[in-house]
Amino acid sequence: MEIMVAKHAGFCFGVKKAIEIAEETAARNKGKKTYVYGQLVHNERVIDDLQKRGIIFAENIEEIPENAVTVLRAHGEPGTTYQKLRLKNIDKNNNLNDATCPLVTLVHNVAIKLKNNGYEVIIFGKKEHPESIGTSYHIKGKDTFIVENPEDAASVVEYIKRNNFSKVAIISQTTMSVTGYKELIDNINRIFDDKLENLHLSLKDMSKPFVFVDTICNPTKQRQSDTEEIAKKADVMIVIGGKNSSNSKELAAKSREFGVKTYFIQSADQVEKEWFNGKGHIGVTAGASTPDVTINEVVSRITEITNASFFSKNL
Repeated sequence: MEIMVAKHAGFCFGVKKAIEIAEETAARNKGKKTYVYGQLVHNERVIDDLQKRGIIFAENIEEIPENAVTVLRAHGEPGTTYQKLRLKNIDKNNNLNDATCPLVTLVHNVAIKLKNNGYEVIIFGKKEHPESIGTSYHIKGKDTFIVENPEDAASVVEYIKRNNFSKVAIISQTTMSVTGYKELIDNINRIFDDKLENLHLSLKDMSKPFVFVDTICNPTKQRQSDTEEIAKKADVMIVIGGKNSSNSKELAAKSREFGVKTYFIQSADQVEKEWFNGKGHIGVTAGASTPDVTINEVVSRITEITNASFFSKNL
């Protein structure tokens, strides 16, 4: 029996940086309470570990006291968040520590530049995900059009035609499916007379009226690519990630695309022996906010209950 573990699995650099910022902020301010607005990253174990360090997670800004030491989550925030915090005497020059992933900030900058150059910006993302919400507020706030599925291409075209937009740009949440984004663009171009053209992330040529920009981040692409390669060989796939982790859910969806039985779990104690009965090749992958310790525990658990004799790291 073989266990294949994805080479690119677990923490990406943006998640690592966010955790470091939260830990260093709490250590620097011993004796004071450190608040994080929202889930720093979408992983229950990470959140529990930070809570044990005395960090308090606030789902609403109203829960954060005035002058409190505060950390912003990795997913990015709209300008309104910074404004509300300033009213509580919380700002970057004093007690606000911004853990926004640099690749999410890049998407914000792309969205703003496109908007300032006359494009109606549409987001391929999850409507309730904090990253898409944050990006949308840099464009049109609650009125930003967000499309969640490639199958909804007709609604995008209808929106463009109804409003008679002369310039349109589609961008993506950083953690969406690579194949899903391609399918969305292909589906739109099949029914839209003015075909969407690829505009490089550098945005050097914004003369084209209808474009799409690839803003899915490289860590997401790496994890999806590795998962695809393993899923082609595996008899069963184990995907490890937080319940609310968009990129982890996409890895599970990617595995299922290849018809392989896939289990989406958060910890080793969820692994069940019967999943592996009669299976010769077990694939393991994990989302960008999954700690290495959790991955190692899952692999150890699988090895223990299956007596697997061969272990490989996907190259």
